[in-house]
Amino acid sequence: MRKTATIIASLLCVFFWHGALAEADRESLIEAWESYVAALPGTAGFEIVGENVYRIEDADLPYAGELRLVGALVRPAESTGIDTGFTHFGMVDFELVDLPVERLSSQSYYYWAADRQTLHYSEDEQRWVDPVTYQRSITERYGRGTSFGTLTFMLNYGIWLLIIVLVVFGIFAVSRQARKARAMMDETAAINQKARENIDRAAGLQDEVIVIAREARDLQAENNKLLQKLLEVMQR
Repeated sequence: MRKTATIIASLLCVFFWHGALAEADRESLIEAWESYVAALPGTAGFEIVGENVYRIEDADLPYAGELRLVGALVRPAESTGIDTGFTHFGMVDFELVDLPVERLSSQSYYYWAADRQTLHYSEDEQRWVDPVTYQRSITERYGRGTSFGTLTFMLNYGIWLLIIVLVVFGIFAVSRQARKARAMMDETAAINQKARENIDRAAGLQDEVIVIAREARDLQAENNKLLQKLLEVMQR
């Protein structure tokens, strides 16, 4: 009898365990979010009063009034090829209808809302977990040493490091090309200067040639006059 009861209890546990498994979709995200918000220490009251409408009383903000669900988003987790054990993250967007507008810009509201908006889907547990459980799971999975710190840093800032490296490399490449272009311009300017000097020198030589030609012409003219006089003398 005891053995039979044990088997039945085990089967019931298995049944309820599989029934508790949740798919990573919008419906399961909202259901998990409702349970998460209701169980928070600061939540004094949380009940559904309509479709996507809740009545919440929270001592941390503090706030007592209507909470309206605006939207819920489920996206695959981007782990950059590293197995974190979490396949999706969910974002639940909501508004506090009765909260004065001036309080929406306060730091306290910003952090309060941020703590209640994001859940992570655990592949191992097949359920949505809160941010604290997510961080604890990552820490336990990779330890508290340097490797975990490096992993966290790369997950959060890896893309920005890549962008910075690309920008620095681009600046270096552009600077190098600019130096080459400047050197070529300087070399071209030197060649042009030399060409101008040669042109000026050639122009000077041409002037000298013209002067010599004129002097030769004048000497030739005087020589012709002397020859003419010599012929006249000989004819007498």
